[in-house]
Amino acid sequence: MSPELIKATYIATRPDRDPEMLAENIAREQSLELTRSLIPEPIADRLLGHILSVREVDTQHWQLEIGYPAELASDQVGQLLHLVYGNVSFYPRIRLVGMILPHSLHSALPGPMAGIPGIRAWTDVEGRALLMTVLKPRGSDPADLAQLAERFARAGGDIVKDDQNLVENDLDDFRNRINLCAQAIDNASQVTGRQCLYLPHVAGSGSHLQHQLDHVARLGLGGVVMCPWVIGLETAATAAREHGLMWLAHPAVAGVFTEGSTRGIATPVLLGTLVRLAGADISIFPGSGGRITSQHVDDEGATCAALTETLGTLRPSLPCTGGGKTLELAPETARRHGPNCAVLIGGDLIGRGEALETAVQKTVAGLASAGRPVSPD
Repeated sequence: MSPELIKATYIATRPDRDPEMLAENIAREQSLELTRSLIPEPIADRLLGHILSVREVDTQHWQLEIGYPAELASDQVGQLLHLVYGNVSFYPRIRLVGMILPHSLHSALPGPMAGIPGIRAWTDVEGRALLMTVLKPRGSDPADLAQLAERFARAGGDIVKDDQNLVENDLDDFRNRINLCAQAIDNASQVTGRQCLYLPHVAGSGSHLQHQLDHVARLGLGGVVMCPWVIGLETAATAAREHGLMWLAHPAVAGVFTEGSTRGIATPVLLGTLVRLAGADISIFPGSGGRITSQHVDDEGATCAALTETLGTLRPSLPCTGGGKTLELAPETARRHGPNCAVLIGGDLIGRGEALETAVQKTVAGLASAGRPVSPD
């Protein structure tokens, strides 16, 4: 019986060797990392990657499709990343642009614990895209951050996340800040009658990370922010789930993978499929129109699709475009990507000062007019 395959698609730009040979080298390098003559036949039959197709796209580019036995992923999202782009990351001008997994691997990997349905249930928001803001800058008095969170929540904002730079070495300092912000958002919910989802940033490793997650869970908060490309995709995939928490995948460091033109990993694969498989309930990626933008603007829609379209039995993750957008851009972003997304507004909202509440209310109304969501799978 033929093994179930992970199908990985690469684009080779100006290949440094015959494209068929290059594809054969990649298949062998990524699967068993030995010359063919040194691989025992029974092992090769079971585990050796092989070429599915080699196609010339144009005079500069070739598309290489490789099939890897699903067993090689070991039911781990970190190992999956290693399998499809480990050693080949050192090959010149090779970019991973697509990945299709067998259904058995979909069910073996974590996937979102709550995803879009759980986030909508928590925030009690249907019929529109969600508005998110960020608590910053680092160095602020925790009481000031808590006040910002409360004002946003009282005005009808949906999700508050910590900035990824909010990191404390002292756990008591972390607990104090989180307690103040959580209480502030709870105060707002007493007024509005609905919950605003607060996601503290947890960082580090070992017992320090576990203590942070323990505290967030004890407070009854819905989830956390993690930077999977900093703390490790495999760590992020298990840490929050073990505590019954949703998590938001922040893209810090991901640009080293996504922003090349001839190397790296396409945004829909990295910040779409991979983080969804790892269980991220929300994935932030840079979109157009902000301070930080991707050179691959066409990837925006494809990334949203990778996070929300049917993927085995996995719940859909919530796409979130960020990167320094303004409040005025939020409704147009929702119309472009559909209502099953979130729009992150940070500095522009903080800069509104006394007019913050009015600006949030106006933006939420604009999101509501942008259309109703398609029911996620």
